Order: sequence, then structure tokens, then C-alpha cells
Amino acid sequence: MSDPALSRLLAASAAFLLRPPESAVLAALKEGAGLELDGEEARQNFYDVLCVPQSGRFLPSYAHVLGEGKLVKGGKEDWWHFPPPRYDGGDGLAPWYEAAGFDPLRLEIDPMLQGPHRPLDQAGVVLAYLSGLVASREAEEGENAAADGVLAAFLSEHAGDWLDLFCSLLKGSGSAYLEAVAAAVEEALVEARLRYGAASNRPVSEASLHA
Repeated sequence: MSDPALSRLLAASAAFLLRPPESAVLAALKEGAGLELDGEEARQNFYDVLCVPQSGRFLPSYAHVLGEGKLVKGGKEDWWHFPPPRYDGGDGLAPWYEAAGFDPLRLEIDPMLQGPHRPLDQAGVVLAYLSGLVASREAEEGENAAADGVLAAFLSEHAGDWLDLFCSLLKGSGSAYLEAVAAAVEEALVEARLRYGAASNRPVSEASLHA
């Protein structure tokens, strides 16, 4: 049985993107990273950047939106243009979720990010699913090339460049709290890719997901 630190790291990263910071989270950031954050400001940043499209600071957190973003060259500064999210934009993840018995609606999510018609490819949801997948692998003894291949395929197909772009933009949101969140997500992704990214990246059939 391997060290479950990675699954916990992924679960924490998912929680950062699905719920506003509680006092315990802010205290942990102060102790671990030396960040002295105002709780109300951190929570407002969470809502403005991740939840409210009309805020003027909103950053989409859906893979299908970020993957179609265009960098527009401006006069004084460049800016990103993103298309609106589609409720079915993340439906490619449905077979993965169904195979693992993963239901996004059962996650503990802030009400502003909830709803039966939310796209399945929201960053926090993807990380929560990946955390469960990694936890299952961590609970096993010894080598399992098939399971490692499934993890590698998921990382390649559904946790790639769009998540890197998301973290980069989150760091530029003007929020010290969200910059720390982006760093935590990046740390989890780097570790997951190091541990499982070298496994086979062959396409995974739906049958293999149910194996």
C-alpha cells in the first residue's frame, strides 16, 4: 500500500476550487506558507473570480471553455477571450465518472457552483474525481500496469494544458488567496504527472474503465 499523500493533496486542491475558504484553511495557509489573509476578502475573491460571471474578474473553470480560449493581442496588454460554457461541454467525462460511481452532485460544493446542468469538466470536480482514482490505486499492493495506464490516460486527456492555463490565470487574478490555491493545484498536478504520466498513454476503451 503506497503513501496516500497524493490523493489527499488532490482532494484538498479540489476543495479549494469548490468551496470558499473556511477559517481552518486560512489558518493552515498562515502556518504553512506564512500568508496573513483577510478571511472576508479571500471569500469575496473566491466568489468574484470563480463563481460570478458578471463580477468583472470572473475566470471560467471549465475545460471545454479554457481549451477554446483565444489570446487577443491588445495595444497595451493582451487579454483572453473565452466562449460561454455549454451544459454538455464536459460530457466526454461521463463514462469516466459512471465507471467509478462518481457523482458530482454528491460533492460538497458551494451553492453558486451547484446544479444538475453544470458542465462535468469544472476544474474542482475533475480534481475530486482524480483524487478518488488515485486513492483507489494507492490502496492497492504492488504493481498494476492497467490501473496506472488508466490514470495516465485520464491525466493526458482530461487534466492537461487547460488546467495549466487555469492555474496561470488564477495566479494573475489579483488575489493572494487564489494565488496560493493555484500553487496548490500545480503542486498536485506535478506530483500526479510524475507518478503516473510515464505509464501507457494508449486510448482507454469504455470497457477498460469498467474493468
